[in-house]
This record gives sequence, C-alpha cells and structure tokens, in this order.
Amino acid sequence: MSRPITLTAVEAAEMQNLFGLCSDALSAETGKSASISAWTRASTLLDHESCTAYLDELAARLGTNLRPIAASMLAKRYAAAMAAPFFHALTCYDKALELPVESVVLRSGKKHWLEGITVSGRLSAIPAGESREDWRLRTAEQFVRLHLRPLWQSFSRCSGLPETILWENMAVRIYSLYEKKIPKIGKVPAAKAADDFRFLLHALPAEAFGQKRQPIARFYGGEWQCDTALERKPAVKRIRQTCCLYYRVSLEGEYCDACPKTKRR
Repeated sequence: MSRPITLTAVEAAEMQNLFGLCSDALSAETGKSASISAWTRASTLLDHESCTAYLDELAARLGTNLRPIAASMLAKRYAAAMAAPFFHALTCYDKALELPVESVVLRSGKKHWLEGITVSGRLSAIPAGESREDWRLRTAEQFVRLHLRPLWQSFSRCSGLPETILWENMAVRIYSLYEKKIPKIGKVPAAKAADDFRFLLHALPAEAFGQKRQPIARFYGGEWQCDTALERKPAVKRIRQTCCLYYRVSLEGEYCDACPKTKRR
C-alpha cells in the first residue's frame, strides 16, 4: 500500500476553488461543540445529543422546526463538499484523499450555513499503486464505510429521516460530478472517467453503505447500461426516486428540477 502524500499546490487550489475543501492546522479547541454559528468537527455529529442539537439549530436557520428537513439539507450539502471532491481527486489526480471524520471541520458563516470543509493539518492522499483497480476499490469502499456511512446513520437516527433519502442525496452529487463537472473540466480522458463511473455503479458493494441495494446504482434510474453511463443527453432529466424536501425550505416553495413530486402533479 502506498504511503500518503501531500496534494500539489495546484491540486489543493482546485479542491478549494471547486468544492470549498481546504486544509489548515487547527487548534485542539476548534469545534468542540456542535453549533452552526462556529466551526464544527464532523465527529461531534456522531454523538446523538450533539447531532440533535445541530439539526435543531440548522432547522431554525432554514426556517423550519423539522429535523428531517435539516438532515436532508445537511446531507445534500455535505455530499457536495466532501463526497464530490473525494471522487474528483480519485479520477482526476489518481489520489484518494485521506479524510478521517475526526479531522474534518464544517465551516459555517453568514453567507451560508455550510460554506465548506476544512481538514485539520495537511490535505494528504493515498496515490494509486501498480494495481489501480485494487486501490480504487479499497479506498472508495473505506471512504463510504468509515466516513459517510456513520454520519448518515447518525443523521437518520437523530431525525427519523430514512437513510435512503440521504444516500440518494449523495448519489445525485456523484452523477453530476461524472456527467457534468469532470467532462467540463476536461483534464482526464473520457474513457477513464467513464470507467470510474462504471466502477461506482457496479463494483462498490452495497454492504459498504449498510444497504440491501447499492445506492449509486439503485438511484441511477431506469435499465441503465454501463456502456452508456456518460451518454445521457442534457435535455433528459433524471427524476429522483425520493424527495429531498427542498421545497419545504425554498423561498417560494420551489421544487428541485428532479423532484418526483412535480412528476406526480
């Protein structure tokens, strides 16, 4: 197994510009309490009392008193700020970011309740070794199993929101990354990006997610074919299978473009 290395200056800058992910040497006092008015260590959200308090405060900031809505919005934003950069680095840099929950800090501010993520210390990663396929499976599975899964389980327990909604919130970020963002950046061959996307649809085991059905494949929609995973036409909308509840906190009661409720109306 390769030893961790530090991201290059260019890679680190891209992580911050695209996803709001950066590193910093934080003091031991940073983020001891779960409060969206300050910096919050992700590990505090694994504690039931702290997570419940955080969700209640977030709900109030969103203009609701319902924890399930807060949990869904938190998972959507966290997936964009954490899962998306992890898989971006995996495909574009051949590096698997080291992101233990204990080192992750949520940055909140006046403009947004989750402006981005800061990693304590240096932002390091495990580079691909001689067998990229083995490295890809091992590191991606560890990220899902050890980072996302415990947080999603905590959000669900503290709010009563089904984990399936949280996992679809994550899955749609992955689809957008491989269907839109990575092709637009154009830094890696299309075949390589397509291969990594097929890997996420096919090879990651459902057990790593703690689910009976693998969420990234489950929510992709329709009888998809792996060879056409990146050939969806821009005009074709993917309709979600679950509702993320965004319409409950949007200013004018607007629905997401992919909301299943709009399809039924």
